[in-house]
Amino acid sequence: MFQLLRRHLKTHSDEKRHVCHLCPKAFRTATLLHNHVNTHTGNKPHKCSECDRAFVTRGELSRHRRYKHTLEKPFKCTVCEYSSVEASKMRRHVRSHTGERPYPCDLCSYASKDAYKLKRHMLTHTGKILGISFQPQN
Repeated sequence: MFQLLRRHLKTHSDEKRHVCHLCPKAFRTATLLHNHVNTHTGNKPHKCSECDRAFVTRGELSRHRRYKHTLEKPFKCTVCEYSSVEASKMRRHVRSHTGERPYPCDLCSYASKDAYKLKRHMLTHTGKILGISFQPQN
């Protein structure tokens, strides 16, 4: 039991002692590093029992099963009828009720409910999103 608590507490630490031997990335836990190395090697140990898909992490497999096979939406809004396959989508949805906008622009007063909309907004300042230029070509 104590080992589980110690492992869980590491997820809150900024210390990243587990370094990938294939690239410069580092991780807080050996499990996160192991999953990352699998992305380099192409190893996908988590196989779907209902189709031929396989995934690097158990979480990806779980999400796949809910989207493609069970259609389960375990995350339910307490304010309205919305439900979601993913916790992150539920957190974003809840912001439609609370008005929270946790992604502020550093260059103006704009703030967004989600990171993607902030990145899209940055086009108004830089003409770039994710390092890709959207300047018109002459």
